Amino acid sequence: MNMSLKTLIKNNFANFVCYRDGDLWYRIEVTDSPEVAEPVVFDFPIPVGDTGTGVFNAQVKAVTLMRWARKHFERIENGEWS
Repeated sequence: MNMSLKTLIKNNFANFVCYRDGDLWYRIEVTDSPEVAEPVVFDFPIPVGDTGTGVFNAQVKAVTLMRWARKHFERIENGEWS
């Protein structure tokens, strides 16, 4: 990925995409950043086991989900996710 996590999260929203295999999947779309020439779509999972009694709305500020976005971002950067 050719952008920083900060650019991905800052002033963006995450939208719920689907539930699959025990994970809630959210998507962040970056379209108006000087750091990227083309729109960037970043999907990341949130394990249902991590949600506890939390409420996960269809759209939330991306920074609210930073814990899970960071984990997935780092997996991608380390080549642990294709």
